[in-house]
Amino acid sequence: MSERNAEFLRFYREHRVEDQLKFYRGRLDQFDRATGQGLFISAAILGFASGAGALAGTATGWASGWAAVAAILSAASTALAAYVALYAFEQQSKIYGDAVRAVHAAARLRLEPDAAPGDEDVSGLAQRVEQALRREHSQWGQLTSQIQLDDPRQGPAGD
Repeated sequence: MSERNAEFLRFYREHRVEDQLKFYRGRLDQFDRATGQGLFISAAILGFASGAGALAGTATGWASGWAAVAAILSAASTALAAYVALYAFEQQSKIYGDAVRAVHAAARLRLEPDAAPGDEDVSGLAQRVEQALRREHSQWGQLTSQIQLDDPRQGPAGD
């Protein structure tokens, strides 16, 4: 490999590939944590709602108050689960995970069949990486196209 190609390869890997992978991994971790935290808190609230419902079923003390607490906590748990689903944390995490894997695969040096040893295809590597990044970018369009906004003139989506 020529010195110029080696220098370009080092620069490209450090400033394009590794920088982009660092961003993707950070977002992947963030969305994985958000999904787990949202579902854990929703389940915990639902557990407290179940406890309040059980206390509401007893004949002692503050039964109507416990029934109200159970209803409020159930609604809060459902709202939180809806929030997690609305922001599509799990789907976003999947997109970033797929992007990390695609960029890793694209960034591997490959030899052309008729190439001499040590003559890696640097331009092919850059093209493969950029194509993987474009595919990741297009995934966002697919994700947003799945979200249907309600048109106030026509009523809720699907009517």
